[in-house]
Amino acid sequence: MKRTPMHHHPTFIAPSYRTRALSLLALIGAAALAFAGCTATSPLTGEGHPELPLTHVHGIVQDPASDGFLLGTHEGIFTVTRNGELGARLADTDFDAMGLTTVDDTLVVSGHPGRTTPPELGSPHLGIIRSSDNGQTWQPTAYTGEKDFHALAAGADGTLYGVATDANEVLASTDRGVTWQPTGAPVYAMSLAVDAAGRVIASTPDGLLVSTDRAATFGAWPDSPRLAGLSASPDRSRVVGVGAKGRLWTITSGAQNWVEVGAIHGVAQGVTITNSGDILVVDDSGLTLIPSE
Repeated sequence: MKRTPMHHHPTFIAPSYRTRALSLLALIGAAALAFAGCTATSPLTGEGHPELPLTHVHGIVQDPASDGFLLGTHEGIFTVTRNGELGARLADTDFDAMGLTTVDDTLVVSGHPGRTTPPELGSPHLGIIRSSDNGQTWQPTAYTGEKDFHALAAGADGTLYGVATDANEVLASTDRGVTWQPTGAPVYAMSLAVDAAGRVIASTPDGLLVSTDRAATFGAWPDSPRLAGLSASPDRSRVVGVGAKGRLWTITSGAQNWVEVGAIHGVAQGVTITNSGDILVVDDSGLTLIPSE
């Protein structure tokens, strides 16, 4: 297990909470997960932006332009190397990237504008914005100025799934986020993941739910741990989440039983998993890279 401090600063990211997250956080207890909020904390800075503190990490995905990762943060989107070293911020992404996922080489983001975010991307909410050039330019795509998605995930067929903060329903898009339709499922998910078998997995205050019909209906997942921060590998062969007492759990596509593979240090803010099973998590130790066994 490799634990890498963020740019040689003390590695403490203070926990913070969304009001609607409290019931789920209470259920998973000592893990004290904070995957969706943002607050001030000890300064953590990235290469190329030593003056810029990272106050909160919302999510992690693998970088479609490299073998590394991307962090969606309150201050924009930052690169992370394959061995877990924090790098530079992507271009002019000073917006608050609350939701972050990828469809092939396209970055899909939701959140709130920053001080220098172009006004055409939306305010007070970004809705859905996209970039096909690794964050060099962004296009307003849907719900501009209207919605804020904290839960976003993409399936192997390119279907996007999301839950906005203004409604307890799952929305889906089959055209890379241009148009969205309710799936019919009245689910409030803190996080979503889609595996290679097409299962849509939702972390909710009522426990882990799963859908096998493209999010039209969801059912409880028997004997599963209570998890937050769900994330799938790029090939969707694996899904990872964080549960009670900071335990890390993974499952392979189509399997029924989750496997405990390790634990975090203190509070987790984001987690992801690679095709080979390596796990990157942001916790009280900073960036933690956990190689697969």
